[in-house]
Amino acid sequence: MYLLDNIKLEDEFFNDLFRILKINTVKSEKQDAAPFGSGIKSGLECILDICKSYGFNTTNLDNYIGYAEYKNEDSEDYVGVLGHIDVVPVGAGWDTDPFSPVIKEGKLYARGAVDDKGPLFASLYALKLLKDSDIKLSKNVRIIFGTNEESGTEDIDYYLEREKPPVLCFTPDAYFPIVTSEKGILTFELTHKVSPSEKYKLEYIKGGKKSNIVPDICEVKISFKDKSFLNNFNNEDLNKVYNIETLENEDSILIKSFGKSAHASTPEEGDNAVCKMMEYLYKVLNFNDDFTVFLKDFNNLIGRGYNGENLEINFEDEESGKLTMNLGIVNGDFEEIRMRFNVRYPVTIDFKEIVKKVEEKVNLSTLNFIMGNHNYPLHFQKDHNLIKSLKKAYEETFKKEVKLLASGGGTYAKLMPNTVAFGPLNEGDPDLAHQKNEYIEINQLKECVEAYARAIYELAK
Repeated sequence: MYLLDNIKLEDEFFNDLFRILKINTVKSEKQDAAPFGSGIKSGLECILDICKSYGFNTTNLDNYIGYAEYKNEDSEDYVGVLGHIDVVPVGAGWDTDPFSPVIKEGKLYARGAVDDKGPLFASLYALKLLKDSDIKLSKNVRIIFGTNEESGTEDIDYYLEREKPPVLCFTPDAYFPIVTSEKGILTFELTHKVSPSEKYKLEYIKGGKKSNIVPDICEVKISFKDKSFLNNFNNEDLNKVYNIETLENEDSILIKSFGKSAHASTPEEGDNAVCKMMEYLYKVLNFNDDFTVFLKDFNNLIGRGYNGENLEINFEDEESGKLTMNLGIVNGDFEEIRMRFNVRYPVTIDFKEIVKKVEEKVNLSTLNFIMGNHNYPLHFQKDHNLIKSLKKAYEETFKKEVKLLASGGGTYAKLMPNTVAFGPLNEGDPDLAHQKNEYIEINQLKECVEAYARAIYELAK
């Protein structure tokens, strides 16, 4: 028996959730009063309108971020639930319109269903049920709607410049029971200046859209002077092994490699189309030229692995597991190739050690290293008040003992003080975040409402 088993409540819940899911909140070009694009602005306005209809006070901080608040005039402190309404790009291969939510066989399909509109809305509705039941809390409660989680940190920076942080907070953007450790995250680029070849010209190479997603397709176009160049791509068995498709023209060839998308925190669940392409091209282009040397260096330094073995950064620890590395984006042409990597490293490792090792290895090649962004790891002790409160909420909801988790995912918990990730998925649940046909099971959403109502109560009572 769930709180949402009341038909009237269930109808309201899904009708309002669908309103949010229908809005395309992929980051787009900045506009006046829309720092992350018009879609995200519309999404924030929509969710805040719903909050007003539920009787909450609302605040919109210049469309960078907003929140709904359940006020207690006797308290200056607040507990928070922090999630995000922005979503990653859709990608190809969906069986349904990703912004036309649909329920099929007990599953809600839409971009943002699990990451993170569905769970965030479950948190909001949980607070609504507490308010409508006239349950008294000793602290204020805010549901905070982030807008830049998938592509930056500007929303949280903007918030913390104007608001004090919550005394206790959770983000419904990872796994149950409780994620007490999150790996550190760093990004970097490798670049290569391309020298011309006498036999062919690299018109372009492209693959991936975000460094935190395993690319599922890579495309290369090469022009040539002599049509015999096409013979390099006639090995049907090799093309099948690497899932390669080619399109031959009079003076050029288009080559596509196909893989499987996954989140950068779990690259082993995907199949990196860019890395496949690099290995394939190195096997078929048997020339003594600059591009072939680049391919050799790439495969020696990166290869097909996802733990940084070739770069000798394959660290691991007991608290959070193995380092993971994902090549998320490649773009290049006959002048330069640029590749962007996303590394998730264990909580006990110093990121400077990783950077030093990568620089040492890269400096021995034809590639160049450029440091990107960095977020330090997160780690909470099990006796922290936040952990004890969420533990009680989880055990009362799921009737299971709590197992504290470590994650390679990067959530708002790294950015907002006093915050850990709490749900929405349980161990073993399929995780379709950042993938085609993203969904969350209806019963999972109902469990989230239950768990988050208890969690908010335990944190704010």
